[in-house]
Amino acid sequence: MTPNSSRATTSSSVSGVAVPSTLWATGPAPFGPADRWPDPVVTRVVREFSAPGDRVLLLDPAPSTGRGGLRAVPADTGAALAITEAAGRDARLGPGPDNEHAALVLASLLGEGLGPDPDHVTALAARRVAAGGLLVVLSRCRHGVHGVLLDPAATVVADAQAADLLYLQHIIAAPVTGTDIASTAAPSSTQRPEHGHRHEISHLDLFVFLNPRAA
Repeated sequence: MTPNSSRATTSSSVSGVAVPSTLWATGPAPFGPADRWPDPVVTRVVREFSAPGDRVLLLDPAPSTGRGGLRAVPADTGAALAITEAAGRDARLGPGPDNEHAALVLASLLGEGLGPDPDHVTALAARRVAAGGLLVVLSRCRHGVHGVLLDPAATVVADAQAADLLYLQHIIAAPVTGTDIASTAAPSSTQRPEHGHRHEISHLDLFVFLNPRAA
């Protein structure tokens, strides 16, 4: 299984503007600060990095539980599972048992505050990728409490490579229409730095890795 249109140097134009294949234009709506599984991003990841019938695992490293220990699925996670199933894939919600592997594992570091621990999420996701399968990690830069811009990219790449995955591609997903990028949705109080300038973070980062082991 290999990426499809992402191998080209440019993709189809948006409003007459040529868009590089490493930039995914997701339309006019900005990404919500609490949305862990943005619909247009999940839709394209599933379409480009898996085939009908493939098992696709959405990794939720810290699932919440309801009464009686039943697992509570957040609304955005449920929507992402529905998108995956509608595309003809075998959608699963992880982490799941240690012996369960998937042709595509989609892990998210998005969400409010500082988000999940990238070391834990990446290492856990890497163990779920089937031989010849792909891991896609969704992330974004964010601010620490003192205004420092935090970028999990180096941690994600290092952890995936430590698990013997091959780093294939870095894709940027942004709310682009023509030549305009939508403003970022207002952050919550936990995302506002106490001091210093707050960068406007409009895009998401997608890191794509391959498990090169033979099936």
